Amino acid sequence: MTPEARTTRPVASPPVPPFPYAANPPQVLLAVGAVLLVSGAAALASVQGGPLVSGALLVLAGLAAAGSVRADRSRLRSSAETFAASSAGFALAAGDVGALRTGDPLLPLVLAGAFVLLHRTSPATAAWPLAAWAGLQLAVLRLLDGVTAPVRTEFLLAVALAGLAVALFARPLVARLVLATTAFWFATGVLAGLQEAWTAGPAARWPAAALVAAAAGGLLLARLRAPLDVLLGPPRLVPVVSGAVTGAAVAGASSAGGPVVVAVAGFAGVLGAAVAAGALSGWRRGFLLPVALTGGVLLAALSVLRLVAGTHWSALALLLLLTAAPTLWVAARRSDDRPVAAPTAVGCLAGAAVLGLPDGWASPAGAAVLLTALYVAALGTAAVLDRDSRRATVTAAAVVAALAVLLLLVLGDREQVLAHLAVQGTTTLGWAWWTGRADASDAGAATDAGTAWRVGAAQVVLACWIAAALAGTGTVEAWTLPAAGGLLLASGRALVREPSWPSWGPGLLVAAVPSTALAALSPDGPRAVLVLAAAAVAMVAGSRAGVRAPILVGAGSALVLALGLAVRALPWPVAAALAVGTVLLLVGVLRERTPVAGFAARLADLR
Repeated sequence: MTPEARTTRPVASPPVPPFPYAANPPQVLLAVGAVLLVSGAAALASVQGGPLVSGALLVLAGLAAAGSVRADRSRLRSSAETFAASSAGFALAAGDVGALRTGDPLLPLVLAGAFVLLHRTSPATAAWPLAAWAGLQLAVLRLLDGVTAPVRTEFLLAVALAGLAVALFARPLVARLVLATTAFWFATGVLAGLQEAWTAGPAARWPAAALVAAAAGGLLLARLRAPLDVLLGPPRLVPVVSGAVTGAAVAGASSAGGPVVVAVAGFAGVLGAAVAAGALSGWRRGFLLPVALTGGVLLAALSVLRLVAGTHWSALALLLLLTAAPTLWVAARRSDDRPVAAPTAVGCLAGAAVLGLPDGWASPAGAAVLLTALYVAALGTAAVLDRDSRRATVTAAAVVAALAVLLLLVLGDREQVLAHLAVQGTTTLGWAWWTGRADASDAGAATDAGTAWRVGAAQVVLACWIAAALAGTGTVEAWTLPAAGGLLLASGRALVREPSWPSWGPGLLVAAVPSTALAALSPDGPRAVLVLAAAAVAMVAGSRAGVRAPILVGAGSALVLALGLAVRALPWPVAAALAVGTVLLLVGVLRERTPVAGFAARLADLR
């Protein structure tokens, strides 16, 4: 390489000017001449008409076609395109192009075939496939009024499919123009197909739905061609439209087959959405998942609405039961979708259990058993999930548990309510203990566990209170002791991790105060002995465990009870002296610990 070559820099090519300034003068002359010739021929055909004018225009069309073929072989691209466009204009003008709906469809069909043959002869000329498509559309417009209603939908969708097929395989310019003119046929055919899928007879619904799905598939394939992006809008628009159209068509066709067919169709939609969500990856996921989700969810929703409108509760229960299976599969396979899939599966199973009530194949008690079992299973599953999935699943499980109790309350079976609350409360407390095993620094797990401790404690307390009501006992401890135990359980792991008074104090006070007061007021019963024994046990156990609250509550209960018994046993002046002395002692201790003005001064300093 010479030194001059090393120092030479490539010269940037000038930018291409915008249309129409990129054309050269011969191209301008060809375009203007073609427009003038075709305009004049069309005007002559519309004014004069008749076989003579049509024949002359066809002759001109043949001559222009021959000129186009010859120019193409001579590699004169602009001349070939211009002559081809002129030939198409002459030929279509010969078929009375002004009468779009009332003319003879035979000549445009023949011309479309001739243009296809010319395209085979000169593949590089873009005007021939466009002319063939224009001739076919003109023939279809003229045939449309003569097509009977049962096959008009198929006719329109066939034209749309033909246009989509051309757009898929033609060169970019031709594909864009054909796709733009196919939009009318696609929209008209799809709307007619949806109407037929929902309102026609059973035999005609499924073919209409199949054609609508085929047209939606063709539009979806067109999304894969980059040159067509400018006409198809945002990337997700076509997949969503294709899925929605297909789902609506299948839902309409299935509605003619009875409730079981509707339920199976809804399950097919859910299954398709679940498989797509669980199996697709990469660009296929971004491309096909909106189709499956939109179509599947719409199909399932329309199926549910159809079954609800027809009060087919058993079929709806079947649909929900079938829906739960693929939803569980997605929850197990994809962690990203688990926060939605897991609670959805719980809701589907609960709905299937409840929907057995209207048709009588399930009793309220049986449905409640199924719901409580589902609650236990959901909590057991949620215990091994990540926090986001766990919270959503537990929320759904809580609704299921409340629904089970509500069914039993409506039934009025308090024994069953007691049993279910006991099982649910025990399960909740076990789940709280398992979840709270994490380090205390895990704020999320601590929050979830704390909520579960409180909910489980409330369930157990309600169960104990119902048992007390069923037993008909009037003992106050039958109500206060479960409440005290509930307060202690609600504290959860704070009983061993946190200061004792906030965690132990409320429960111990609820247990001690009512019993101590009643024992002091009625010392003849065994309650006083039991309170003193419990206070002693609390003080010894608190001392052994190193917990302050039981010691204080036990000591206070014993002292108050002893003072109460002494007051009742002594004459009232002595009892009054004891009471006043006790108050003075308490005030003295309090003010020595936290003195205020006057209490800290010596007597000699007082005035």
